[in-house]
Amino acid sequence: CGRYSRYTAAEAYAGIIDAMVSNRLDDSPSYNRPPGTFQLVGLLNPDNGEAALGPAWWGFIPNWATDTSIADQRPVRDGRRKKLFVKAFERQRCLVAADYWIEWQRGEGGKQPFAIRPSEAQPFFFAGIWSKAAKLPDDHPASGEVTFAILTGEPNDDIAHIHNRQPQVLTAEALRAWIDPDTEPAHLSEILFDGRYSSYESWPIDKRVGKPSEDHAAILEPIA
Repeated sequence: CGRYSRYTAAEAYAGIIDAMVSNRLDDSPSYNRPPGTFQLVGLLNPDNGEAALGPAWWGFIPNWATDTSIADQRPVRDGRRKKLFVKAFERQRCLVAADYWIEWQRGEGGKQPFAIRPSEAQPFFFAGIWSKAAKLPDDHPASGEVTFAILTGEPNDDIAHIHNRQPQVLTAEALRAWIDPDTEPAHLSEILFDGRYSSYESWPIDKRVGKPSEDHAAILEPIA
């Protein structure tokens, strides 16, 4: 999941998790969102238990990092197995708002991109983890901001032919439990397993989606 789209307004996602929307958010639609940009993310305030949606930088940067060389903009396969992500997996979990994601299938003719989404719901959220980039230089756009990575897992049977991983897409019932910092770490794998959608739809799209500048609705249209 190196690219995804979100064109649904933030207020729709706020309704799903009963959240407030930050006035700092640029809510412009985008059909081809790349890493290294600000995206719509949901967090739970541990002080009052209220959910909030606001901008976060796609590219996980630990709070002790003084530059972005440590930033991991790739999806996280399993937060428990990467030491860098252990704290975030246990206490700093987030939700990433989306309408589709893009995955590339390898074949004899090269790589073919597919648009994918749950069959049962739209819009939806990815499971993610976050960290605040507290020590980046002031001139970096993510300095002092929340940064995030998307978690991945084994693919559902109906999209396993496209790629051997998929983002962890959570149902509405699992969302609040995932971002609640009081959820016991022992229950997190259960949430990721039982809280995923059961079916997905996918279709091949134009290879132009590989260019972030190709950011328009037509990029998601099916091709023969």
